[in-house]
Amino acid sequence: MFECASSGDLLAGTTLCLVCRAARTWVLPNLYTRVTLTSSSEIARFAYAIMEDPSISFALLPTPTSCIRALWLGHTSSTTPNDLKYDSSAWPITLIHQILARCTALRTLAIAQLGQRRWYRLSGVVPASVTALFLGPVHGALDVRHLPCALSLCLREFTSLDTFMVDTEICALVRAPGVRVVRRVYTSEAHVGLAFEQLACVDARAAALEKMEIVCYGETREDATLALEEMAGTHEYDRDRVVLVPRAQILGNDGLVDGVRTLYREWLAYKDI
Repeated sequence: MFECASSGDLLAGTTLCLVCRAARTWVLPNLYTRVTLTSSSEIARFAYAIMEDPSISFALLPTPTSCIRALWLGHTSSTTPNDLKYDSSAWPITLIHQILARCTALRTLAIAQLGQRRWYRLSGVVPASVTALFLGPVHGALDVRHLPCALSLCLREFTSLDTFMVDTEICALVRAPGVRVVRRVYTSEAHVGLAFEQLACVDARAAALEKMEIVCYGETREDATLALEEMAGTHEYDRDRVVLVPRAQILGNDGLVDGVRTLYREWLAYKDI
């Protein structure tokens, strides 16, 4: 009853957490399983709240951060006014460190528009428990040798949006022992060729890889299908493991393609949390 009452109602859930320890244990996961922090102020408020969480002093379990399974950092649409624009200096990196350090059961992590020059400051603190990582657009270099979640063999899926990655990055990623799915998402047919040019990396040395998805967004699904078919006809690759996924573009409030919202939809669709 408590779980039903708190599902989808944050105010009710917060109130029910105060009833007793048992109620708190039942309700807290409903409040914190999936957390979206879309601005520097939201990130800061959340970080300070968990650092000052009185439940830690009284050894109340679970703690809010121990319930987080999916975490999104960054705004959810490129057309929404926000201070966390691409490569913005407003990103509170140190506070994000504090959040990630406390998310001991995190499984799905998404970081949108962090910028190439700042990703290296977070890559080393991605929780070892993360099984799915979402980055983009144009994220920094990804070296699985320095990702705690890859070293722990927990990382199973990686999704990259609108990013050029060098061959060494792709080869290391698809050959990583724990990685099963690599998903490269492009919001324009004009750039999807970047993924096709690196499909030679999906070879016998990528023994654990089950699937490489190339997701192409076109003005319509039919346009995306045509673009993928044209590319497929001019490239040789492992057709058993490479999967082509056509989709219709997601538009923002200004009528233009909204890449950030595209990544957010991909993250929301991921259910293994």
